[in-house]
Amino acid sequence: MAVMADVAEEYQKFIDFDWTDERWTSYFEALYPAPNPRQVLKFKKKWYKKHVEPEFDEAYEPPYVTSSRPAGASSSAEASMPFANAVQGDGERWVTMGPKTTICFLAYGVALLLCVAAVAGAFPSYQALVTLVGAFILEVLAKYGLKFNTAYMQAVLLDDVGVMPMMSLTLLTPGLHPVIRILALVPPFLTALMSFASIAKHHPRLPAQISSFFAPLAETSARYQVMQVRADAEVGLGLVLVIGVFCIRAAPISALLFWNFMMMRYMMSPWTQASFRKADGFVSPVLSSIPLVNRGYAAAKRGIYSFVDPSQKKGSSFCSIL
Repeated sequence: MAVMADVAEEYQKFIDFDWTDERWTSYFEALYPAPNPRQVLKFKKKWYKKHVEPEFDEAYEPPYVTSSRPAGASSSAEASMPFANAVQGDGERWVTMGPKTTICFLAYGVALLLCVAAVAGAFPSYQALVTLVGAFILEVLAKYGLKFNTAYMQAVLLDDVGVMPMMSLTLLTPGLHPVIRILALVPPFLTALMSFASIAKHHPRLPAQISSFFAPLAETSARYQVMQVRADAEVGLGLVLVIGVFCIRAAPISALLFWNFMMMRYMMSPWTQASFRKADGFVSPVLSSIPLVNRGYAAAKRGIYSFVDPSQKKGSSFCSIL
């Protein structure tokens, strides 16, 4: 038991390691071909063992974390934990939340239907996006309540849904072209769809037919694929917003606020990093063959990366809370 406790403690040190360390970021950026999100943890473990802790056990896997309080744990001890289950145990959490689960399920169901209606032209896209924001806020409140401390903010921001209300609000500013407004529905729609599928799979009172229908979308492999599509859509939407600003089809404040959140996304999400690498892999071969333009493109890449490079300290101060 003591040995297992030591291994678990070492794994927690691995989790708590500062992954903005320049040695790791330089190593990760140099990997080719770029690892997919499911491979990142394996690379982290190998790098950590080689450069930080030679005795680290790469094969160790932590036990599944649920949202229930451990037996014998006091409420004060629970409150002092930095919401360790913010990322894990979402399925089990929906099982135990009772009426809150039903409320979130209904809210997401309505929001998704309104998004489909908006794309079909039968409902205003602005109101559909507002409904999505409301559903995200309901999920955050159901999971974490409302508190004002650093541990609470860490938990919310590490949750897949946590950043979506604020990110979506940047797209509610007036002046967006109707087409851009429709495109703005895609990332929050995909996020809502993942939450809806997870609730449908784990809701204890839903008919088995509904649970089994949405269960495949709640599997880890399917969620990874949807997250990558969402990351691609967010990067594409960001570029559309910039073009819209120059074409006077989008308010500059929308693009500015959205890209501030994209900086945070890049620093936190391997899927977003993969999307940017794909975009660069598509554009770079073309622009690199044009004299002078290739130098401008290289300089632009360096300038943009400086905002998310830990050594430059230009990144969004919002991320410092993590």
